[in-house]
Amino acid sequence: MQIFITGVPKLDFEMVALYSLTIYAKDNHGAIASQTIFVEIEDVNEPPAFIGSLAHDDQVTEIYITEDTAHGTIIYKAAAKDPEDAVLEYFISPESSSFTIDSSGTISTATALDFERGMRSFSLVIRVVDPGGLFATGNLKIFLINVNNKDPTLACSLFSIENGVFRVTSTNSTLHHDVNITLDEEIPVGKMIAMCQAADEDNLGELIFGLDTADDYFAVDKEKGTVVTTTRLDVDKTGFASALSFSIKACDGDERCAAIPVTTYIRGINDNPPFCDRYLIRYTGNKKIAKDTVIAKLSCHDLDKPPDTIHYALDSGPVGFGRLFEQVPNAENFIQVTKELDYENPEVVAAGRIYEMMISVFDDLHPSHTVTVTILVVIAPDNDFSPKFQASHYTFSVPETSGAFYKVGQVTAIDEDHPANCLTYKIIKGDIQAVRRFWIHPISGMIELTTQPDYETVRQYNLTVEAVNCDRAHPRTAVATVTVDIEDENDEAPVCIPYLYTATISDNVVAGANVNGLKLNCHDRDSQDFEMRFEMASGNENLHFQLDPSRGSNTPKLIVKNPFNFASGAELRQRYHLVVHVIDDNLKYGKAIKPRTGTAIIDIYVIRTSTPPPPTSPEQRKGLTIVYTAINTYKSSDWYVPFIFTLMAVFFIGLISWMCFLLWKYRNIKSCSQKMTKEVSKSKPKRMKYVVGNKNQKGKNVITERRNEKLEVLTETTVYETVFDGEAVDPGMMLLYF
Repeated sequence: MQIFITGVPKLDFEMVALYSLTIYAKDNHGAIASQTIFVEIEDVNEPPAFIGSLAHDDQVTEIYITEDTAHGTIIYKAAAKDPEDAVLEYFISPESSSFTIDSSGTISTATALDFERGMRSFSLVIRVVDPGGLFATGNLKIFLINVNNKDPTLACSLFSIENGVFRVTSTNSTLHHDVNITLDEEIPVGKMIAMCQAADEDNLGELIFGLDTADDYFAVDKEKGTVVTTTRLDVDKTGFASALSFSIKACDGDERCAAIPVTTYIRGINDNPPFCDRYLIRYTGNKKIAKDTVIAKLSCHDLDKPPDTIHYALDSGPVGFGRLFEQVPNAENFIQVTKELDYENPEVVAAGRIYEMMISVFDDLHPSHTVTVTILVVIAPDNDFSPKFQASHYTFSVPETSGAFYKVGQVTAIDEDHPANCLTYKIIKGDIQAVRRFWIHPISGMIELTTQPDYETVRQYNLTVEAVNCDRAHPRTAVATVTVDIEDENDEAPVCIPYLYTATISDNVVAGANVNGLKLNCHDRDSQDFEMRFEMASGNENLHFQLDPSRGSNTPKLIVKNPFNFASGAELRQRYHLVVHVIDDNLKYGKAIKPRTGTAIIDIYVIRTSTPPPPTSPEQRKGLTIVYTAINTYKSSDWYVPFIFTLMAVFFIGLISWMCFLLWKYRNIKSCSQKMTKEVSKSKPKRMKYVVGNKNQKGKNVITERRNEKLEVLTETTVYETVFDGEAVDPGMMLLYF
């Protein structure tokens, strides 16, 4: 007898270590014998096996971790079981894969991970080994997930502009230092001063450029990264800072930014010409001017920052080396006399006792701006006489509508000193308003208006005019009074307060009734209240409304002139927009004026009611009778209505004419037919009878008897018994009887 192993199930020491088998034997006679056999299974070392996802040899376990996972972070726990419950060891390969595994199967990161610069996935083999050297393997693949953990990088090219020359400075945000550039002032607005590019290793979205600045002199294109000027750069402007700082930024969607600090120094250029305190310097000497006398001091300045050096050059006249006048050494802006000038000296007399010279004033040479100062030297006798006005008081009249530059009048003064009548005029008192209305020409003495006067504000001005002679050292003066009367003119239109009126009335209001007590309130600054006239300019269709009185008052009432008649269908409008013209030409005293027109608006809404109009109450206007004979409902915009009626009338007349023509034609045809019938009857032979014969008898007439033979007439009469059915028929209608 042999015992075999079937193999199902497999022998497993760890499951069953001892089997007890009972064997039975039976002969042909039915006798039975048995024996028990014990089979002991010997333990054999078996390889360990993974538990979980690594247990499948044909599968790869995938793990996803972010690239910013910290060093030493546990990412997976491998588990295995040994049939003999032996202590197992775990190994990972390749060993330099940035991951480690400990004796318990815990896998953790061994280095810092970087999605952009390192490997983005790792294929690992995990091996578990028992003490007998048997092992099992599992496949593990680790993928890195990209995260936004890096700042963008920014690279810029910045432009310096000095004297119109470009210079480029390149930098990037990784250098971490400030950039200084210099710009000329007055460069064009919109000039590009920087061009930047940005990159992001994470590449998780678009980058946006920005500018951190405390002012609005520069701006950056958010998409292109170009920096331009947005405002005029003027170092000469008060409060302008010559050093402007800002930072160019590039940021991703998570506000991780790269920045480059920039300091811009604005360099002043020579863009302003010099200016002088006086461009005409007049020096007057009494009889004699001593040698080395300073006759002029030129005081000129430059607004550029830093200020340019001012130079003074001789332009024309008797000035220069070896001439009557020269510049003071080491002081170019001082002009002095080189020799004594005497009023009685023939040379001075020949020159007319007046010397004129011109000095050119300019700043730096690149570029250069030049202005000219004129110097007049007058040698005069002593200032013994005061100027005198030809009249001590002047009176002028000015129309109220006169505008600027209107010549009011001229005052004249004389001075007997030499030079004769060298006078200047000015108004020293009397022009009392905040805005000066008068100006006097300093040489001619002509008084002019600077603005239009207002009669309603000031009707008369009392000016004081002063005349000053040309002696600057000891000037003499004279004064005169000038009275300027403003002539009233109609230059202002009437004004109604308020400008817009609204009212609501019912359609049963009677003629002569005041509309809701509505009363205009109009005034005119340059006319009397009774000098106004009121007109309905537009909106008063069918003449329902009237202002009472229409002239001679500034507070007319709005009354109903013609009642409303909605029941007849002639009235359709319920809203009236009345435009009232207020004209100030109701001349009670016959004044000749130019009328002015003001405007008031009245909006009226008419409410339709079914109640009859109330009787006229005694409280309505007494003594006022309004007579109207008809209501004209025609509108100029309804021109097509009479046109259509005219066309209909023409069509109707044409239709009647056509019917008359047809009737006349019918009567003529009937008359002709009757006439022809009679003629045909007369032309037929008597005692003839025509009988239709056989078709084969052609051209033959069969006469059976004479035509004038008396014919026999057969009359058949049928009598019906009529029964009234309750109905009678009449052309055009049906009658029903009961």
